[in-house]
Amino acid sequence: MILETKGLKYSYHDGTQALKGIDVKIKKGKKIAFVGKNGSGKSTLFMLLNGTLKPKEGTVYFHEKPMEYDSKSLREIRKSVGIVFQNSDDQIFAPTVYQDVGFGPTNLGHSKEEVDELVE
Repeated sequence: MILETKGLKYSYHDGTQALKGIDVKIKKGKKIAFVGKNGSGKSTLFMLLNGTLKPKEGTVYFHEKPMEYDSKSLREIRKSVGIVFQNSDDQIFAPTVYQDVGFGPTNLGHSKEEVDELVE
């Protein structure tokens, strides 16, 4: 498993309970989709999976090890965990799709040739 959660719970500061004991297993190389009503916890789950938020209870596992929240560990996780938003206007921030897709690899230090190959 590249990502797994066990007993994941999260509540916001105002007391709103977003997740109540979520167990998920995501295999490497698989594309998945979480669908549900507004406010059902999809975005919160994604923020927990990429380390933006820390769970109040439960554990997120990355490559079968409990997620660590230091900068180096989070950088490694975010190389493997991406989010594509439902509304493309929320996703794309660069003038072209090429630049948007190439943003991550460029900022990870890949050469222009490597970025070209990855984007293609």
